[in-house]
Amino acid sequence: MLNRLGSAAIWPFFYSIRYEPNRSSSASKPLTPPSLVRVSFLPRSRSRQSRQRYSKHPGNHSLSFALTTASQNRPRSTVAMSSNADTAQAKSRSGRLPRKRFYRARAHSNPLSDSHFPIPISPADFDCSHHYPYFFPPGSGGRSDGDAPPRKVRFADIGCGFGGLLVGLSPLFPDTLMLGMELRDKVTEYVKERILALRASNPGHYENISVVRTNSMKYLPNYFEKGQLSKMFFLFPDPHFKEKNHRRRVISPQLLDEYAYALEVGGIIYTITDVEELGDWMRSCLEDHPLFGAVPEEELVLDPVVKLLSSATEEGQKVARNGGQTFRAVYRRIKLEEE
Repeated sequence: MLNRLGSAAIWPFFYSIRYEPNRSSSASKPLTPPSLVRVSFLPRSRSRQSRQRYSKHPGNHSLSFALTTASQNRPRSTVAMSSNADTAQAKSRSGRLPRKRFYRARAHSNPLSDSHFPIPISPADFDCSHHYPYFFPPGSGGRSDGDAPPRKVRFADIGCGFGGLLVGLSPLFPDTLMLGMELRDKVTEYVKERILALRASNPGHYENISVVRTNSMKYLPNYFEKGQLSKMFFLFPDPHFKEKNHRRRVISPQLLDEYAYALEVGGIIYTITDVEELGDWMRSCLEDHPLFGAVPEEELVLDPVVKLLSSATEEGQKVARNGGQTFRAVYRRIKLEEE
């Protein structure tokens, strides 16, 4: 039967394979393959208890294959695979939050590498109705309130991670559209399922947040018009310690030009990190840029967003648990005389 799944060489040698035929298949036709075969991958562990634990929950470590029979006159190679991501998507619609263990990903990704994902040609081509259906009902023609100008994204969380900041900001600004931008595909899928689950379990809430998989260091002007954003967030970005990799940092003199383009005059850019050298770097870049000025400390005390910078994200919570120190830099977009 395993030959019908393809060459045995594709299976990792360190996994044992258990064949589970579909119980609904007819026992009178032993030569006819069942309509569904489940192959469970059991990690070879020295601990018998560990193997028994995996055996009790095969659904978390299995893939389902829909096989074709000879009577259907289809090629043997026709195999349809359904993964745990499909199950997670169904659960999110019922209000159950996704589990991070099903969305394993690297801590960081190379922003200079070529990735393949759809991007809008211009900000006008960005479909807000797909991300915010509550504010853009069908037949509205892209306008949320009759003859009023269409709503636009006002907050951008660059490198949003698992979406902790978006979830924290949503109830504080329920009428403000926010967009998280993440490069890692699995993390983006997790945030999507998380938002869908929150919307399902809290009707009318969390409708103003969404996420896209993109590279903000390359395609930010494809999403936002000049002066469209009022707030931008850069929370615990990749430090890229090596000097040759400083060009990969999300805060740099060159990229600040693009951020200043997307921010409206008076808009605020928030940065925070637990790496002191990176904190000094970001503050230095912002301080030397002519279009940004530091926000006074007395204003930060009254800003409700500042409290979320170190507590809303998973990375910030980990730093707090370990008793680490954070380095914050908050700057405002200012206007030059020639503008």
